[in-house]
Amino acid sequence: MATVRASIEVGLDPSAVFETLVDQLTFALAQTGIQIEAGVGGRVLAGPLTVGKVVSWRSGERVALEWHPADWRPDEITEVELRLEPVTGGTRVTLEHRGWGRLIGDPDALVGWFAGEVVAPLLRATSPAAFGDWLTDRHARRPSGEQARGVYRDPLYHYPNFRVILEELALRKEDYLLEVGCGGGALLKDALRSGCLAAAVDHSPDMVRLARGENQQAVNDGRLSVREASADALPFPDATFTCAAMTGVLGFLPDPVAALAEVRRVLVLGGRAVVLGSDPELKGTPAAPEPMASRLRFYEAGELEALGRRAGFEEVTVARRDLEPFAREVGVPDEHLALFKGRGDQGARFLLARRQS
Repeated sequence: MATVRASIEVGLDPSAVFETLVDQLTFALAQTGIQIEAGVGGRVLAGPLTVGKVVSWRSGERVALEWHPADWRPDEITEVELRLEPVTGGTRVTLEHRGWGRLIGDPDALVGWFAGEVVAPLLRATSPAAFGDWLTDRHARRPSGEQARGVYRDPLYHYPNFRVILEELALRKEDYLLEVGCGGGALLKDALRSGCLAAAVDHSPDMVRLARGENQQAVNDGRLSVREASADALPFPDATFTCAAMTGVLGFLPDPVAALAEVRRVLVLGGRAVVLGSDPELKGTPAAPEPMASRLRFYEAGELEALGRRAGFEEVTVARRDLEPFAREVGVPDEHLALFKGRGDQGARFLLARRQS
């Protein structure tokens, strides 16, 4: 019998740590098919199987579980505890799993389990590739957490792009807009001022919740729906929308042609799409720093146009726009204005596409 223990100290008060811990743990386990029911008497479910029961749930302090590690041995019970303790400058979070290993028995096998199932995943998670992927996902590719919600609720550095997209779309009351990768719903908020209807998708549950909350009145009025979905599998019928927008998404797409083809599919004849490009000039700047830059695909104008044509759009052009006037207008700090300045034909690239058949 063994106790597995891990701890971390963070510079937040226990109540804030507890809220984030439960939120992120619930999300992470859900990706593996495990569901947590919060509160005393709650359960931890793996499909129909109850693998844990909540015996203590004190917000900001402690969660204790009665754990059932083996469905073939229902009498085998271990104890899991998450404990939060105030320390100088923050909170210590400790996980203990007590009574583990009885079913393994052999000490050599127990060491093997610990090496392969605990130590190796931890080292992998802190290696450059996995850690860089996690940071990229959390901040940009699939944003989550309090910091990301704050950024995408009011994305100052995205507003110049939004201004160009809305100018190109020239939305009217009769339009039905689709936004692919809506983030916190800031573009939707501006678009809905035209009186149009809108729908949006994002593959981040955090962003879906945020976009709905930031546009709650439009959701309540039936003018907006926001759904969790992938860009290459849009949950809408053919020929639904009059127009579509995509900003800050293209460079992260594993199959941009498939995603753009899906956009074309759901557009009506004559429907138009405006897509912010992924400009090579941004690589390594504050707009695309490492580790994000190594996980983005960047496109020259010709490559961007080719993506649109391969996706089936009959009318495709690439416009280049100087974003500096918009950046000044929305209040981007002077020291960052150079990121938005375009000289001659060197402005930001936007793919403009229209379905004609």
